[in-house]
Amino acid sequence: MSLFAWNTGKYDVVGVAVSGGVDSMCLLHAFLSMGQSVVAIHVEHGIRGQASKEDMAFVRDYCLGHKIPFASIEVDALGYAQAKGMGVEQAARELRYDYFERLLADKQVDVIATAHHLDDQVETVLMHLLRGAGIRGLGGIGDREGYIRPLIGCTRREILDYAEQYRIPYREDSTNSDTAYRRNWMRQVLLPLVETRYPAYRSAILKMTRAIREQRELLDELAIEPTVAPHWVTLPLTALEQPVALAKWSIYLALMPLTHAVDLEEIHYEEILALKAKPNGTTLHLAGDVVCRKGGDGVLFWHPLPSVDFPFAEGRYEVGDYVLVVRPYREGDRLRFDLDKVPDGARLRTRQPHDYIPKFGGGTKSLGDYYTDVKLAYPLRELPVVVSDHQVLVCPHDVAATVAEDAHTKRLYTLVEEEL
Repeated sequence: MSLFAWNTGKYDVVGVAVSGGVDSMCLLHAFLSMGQSVVAIHVEHGIRGQASKEDMAFVRDYCLGHKIPFASIEVDALGYAQAKGMGVEQAARELRYDYFERLLADKQVDVIATAHHLDDQVETVLMHLLRGAGIRGLGGIGDREGYIRPLIGCTRREILDYAEQYRIPYREDSTNSDTAYRRNWMRQVLLPLVETRYPAYRSAILKMTRAIREQRELLDELAIEPTVAPHWVTLPLTALEQPVALAKWSIYLALMPLTHAVDLEEIHYEEILALKAKPNGTTLHLAGDVVCRKGGDGVLFWHPLPSVDFPFAEGRYEVGDYVLVVRPYREGDRLRFDLDKVPDGARLRTRQPHDYIPKFGGGTKSLGDYYTDVKLAYPLRELPVVVSDHQVLVCPHDVAATVAEDAHTKRLYTLVEEEL
């Protein structure tokens, strides 16, 4: 019995997301039976206490016993959900995919396979429908860059039969019976009722998702593509002036580079579309911890940076998706300043009201006005600055006259951004 067809020459190494449940254990077994090189990937979300730690131990021991490469991480989904003001399920998904993205970026795997199956597809589409999702959500789960769903054509019943035939061990998640979770409620309460009246509902929903996917392909061709920078995305205002379906799809394309987890509902798209009639500077805070701001001839999307306040010193500072480094100046560095002119007690911190920068021609200028004058991109205005009280000494674009190098400079330093 085979769960899916597979070309073992397509990828050198497939990362298989393995929770320890029957679906993912069968997916792992199927890849191995076809001779595919794999890495089993497990994320312990910290949601179910000792039970989830036992899941991780189960997967790890299985991999050790079968000589399967194993990669894992422990995260705090509950704490992350509270900090971000989101549901635990969404938080767990964000943290899980953040880890997947790191494995892909580090080239530890060529692609990641998840164990989503046909019943998952149906449940997901119905959940999106009931929440008011648009064409993106109603297209269901599918392959995308970096991710494949080999079991998407298999029913849960077929997977259970496969597990029984090959005697594949797995663990049952006790929360699967808890109807407080939306998916469990749908699976155990709603869908059995639907099936009594519409026994072919699965095929009907899948027919709809195929039609929607065809429409999505057309939208991909016609929509205006965003400009993607390392830390933000820009969408031209003309994208919002297209026919509504194309405008919304252009917005979706702009958000995808920022987060895999952003799940905008219709009201959010309407708010973004309304920006075309709003003044420059209008700012929205969207799902997935994304900021949207109208300015000039475009709309900017980015992740806001956390507020920070460090004692100023040579070293490396992680601030959100940025890494700032204070170190000796090297030829080609853009910023340079005299370290000995930086007063004792200086801070590297998030900008504050009343911060100002001394000008080279004399006098001062508020940091906000200075950023406007030099047209600094808004996401960069959130980067921390080197300050003494409210006097800005070094900012992402320039240095103040008070710390500029001169003929007496002995220690020439810089503030640079490095890869995270």
